[in-house]
Amino acid sequence: MRILALDLGKFNTMCCFFDTKTRKHTFHTAPTERTYLSILFKKQKVDLVVMEACGPSGWINDLAISHGLKTLVCSTNEDAWKWSNVKRKTDKDDALKLARMAAMNELKAVHMPSEEHREFRSLVKYRKTLDYRINKMKCTIRAWFVNHGISIDSGEKAWHSGRELINSFRKKPENQRLPQIAPRKVQVRRLTKRSNPNLIHRRNSSQKDPSRIVALKRSQRRNLLQPKRNHGERES
Repeated sequence: MRILALDLGKFNTMCCFFDTKTRKHTFHTAPTERTYLSILFKKQKVDLVVMEACGPSGWINDLAISHGLKTLVCSTNEDAWKWSNVKRKTDKDDALKLARMAAMNELKAVHMPSEEHREFRSLVKYRKTLDYRINKMKCTIRAWFVNHGISIDSGEKAWHSGRELINSFRKKPENQRLPQIAPRKVQVRRLTKRSNPNLIHRRNSSQKDPSRIVALKRSQRRNLLQPKRNHGERES
């Protein structure tokens, strides 16, 4: 019997092909994608597909069954998966351990619900999450009124008939337009004008007269070549 053990990951999956007769095994790294795993199940002839119970094990189990393969989704709550009993943990070691334990019938299978049932469970879980967020917001609003010594209705009445009292403490929006942001060139020009207005005047005058560009460059070059004088020195 040939066993395909999958150590599932978020992006990549370690595949271990294990032959129970020869006890030989080979490894292959595959991306955790539907198209790639579908091609893998078609090309490789295996008798059993083994994987751990986790997030992507649902659709991978459905994909393997659609290709006519026998699957086994095992529980990870047994002693063999505890950190205290594992000295070294790598993807290859986990995949090989899955294959060997499946060959010895030492894995405990778990029930894998259908896709429709899994979607219904996720919907119920998300609804509970929304209820928790709503209750948290209500408690935060009620705590604000208690800390400011303002009494509001108790229970669900505060969020229905007592909503007008809560809304009366809202901050009224101010009808003010947001200031328009000038382009980047205009902003740089304004900042340069504030810091050194003479520089803008020189640039504008030099752009109109090309001869002044040469004079401006000569003056800048002369200032760079001229040595700096101390405050106490005088011109000779």
